[in-house]
Amino acid sequence: MPWDNNCFITGGSDHGVIHWTQKHNNENNNSWKPKLLHRNIRSSAVMGVAGMQQNQTVVSVGADKRIIGFDLHTDKPDYKHQIEKKCMSVVPNPCDFNLFMVQTG
Repeated sequence: MPWDNNCFITGGSDHGVIHWTQKHNNENNNSWKPKLLHRNIRSSAVMGVAGMQQNQTVVSVGADKRIIGFDLHTDKPDYKHQIEKKCMSVVPNPCDFNLFMVQTG
C-alpha cells in the first residue's frame, strides 16, 4: 500500500477484501495478520484492489460492476459506484492522487 510498506490488500472469489499487516514476533520471524474489511457488500468476486495514496482508502472493483472505496480510518465504505460493465482491475493515477483507472470487460 502506498502509505505503509508493512501491509497489503487482497480480494477474492468469496467477495471479501482483506487487509494484511506485518507483525514481528519475539523469535525475529515475520507473520501476517489478516483483517476482513468487507465481504457482504459485493455480490460477486473481487477482481482488483488498490490503495489511494492521499488517504487510507482501499478501492476494490468486481465482476458485480461495482467500485467500492473503503476508508480504513472509519472501517466503513466511503463510496460505492455501479457502472455498466464488469470491472476487471483498478490502478491509481500516478499524477493525480484523486483519480484511479478501472479496466472493464
